[in-house]
Amino acid sequence: MAGTTGSSGPAEECDVLIIGGGPAGSTAAALLAKRGHRVVVAEKDRHPRFHIGESLLPANLPLFERLGIADEIRAIGMVKRGVQFVSPWHENISQTFAFKDAWDKTMPYAYQVRRSEFDKVLLHNAARSGAIVHEGCRVRSVVDAPADAGALVHADDGSETGRTWHARYVMDASGRDTFMGNREHMKYRNPRHNSASLYAHFRGAIRQEGEAEGDISIFWFQHG
Repeated sequence: MAGTTGSSGPAEECDVLIIGGGPAGSTAAALLAKRGHRVVVAEKDRHPRFHIGESLLPANLPLFERLGIADEIRAIGMVKRGVQFVSPWHENISQTFAFKDAWDKTMPYAYQVRRSEFDKVLLHNAARSGAIVHEGCRVRSVVDAPADAGALVHADDGSETGRTWHARYVMDASGRDTFMGNREHMKYRNPRHNSASLYAHFRGAIRQEGEAEGDISIFWFQHG
């Protein structure tokens, strides 16, 4: 039957099986593969794919250099030099924090990126660094291997039998899916922090002028 989670053949061996090919999974995969480890990334979607979370931080810059993708990110990003806080409840209605004025002067800007492009760059870099990347491959189960020898990971890749890996280590980089957190029943709701978030895209928005064009604006309510 197509889509089964087991495999009739022997499990494939790897040092690290990473669940999820987003920024965290792709970055870890590239760094581990460059150190000579056998790394497999199982990503349920196919890149490029839509995602939210486009505003990066200056501390990303040295990491992009370390990964060898600084030029690629520069090509797809809009430079962001600071953050503007807006609040009618405070003495200064508008105040800007410039990254160049931080304690560490070596990171004077960050980027705004389109996540579909950003994530694709990172995932392709993981593969280029030596990781084996499987897109359209959804992990279904993780079970302890015999004799405490790592774990067996079963995934649905759309084939007749699916795939199975024997991994020394499993890294959960599944983001909001929190695959292992759900599996191990580690998640719980904090009654004092019951929040939600919304997003929307706008056309015709007015940008700030000059070098502040890419700055992020944060509206500060009276309650937070």
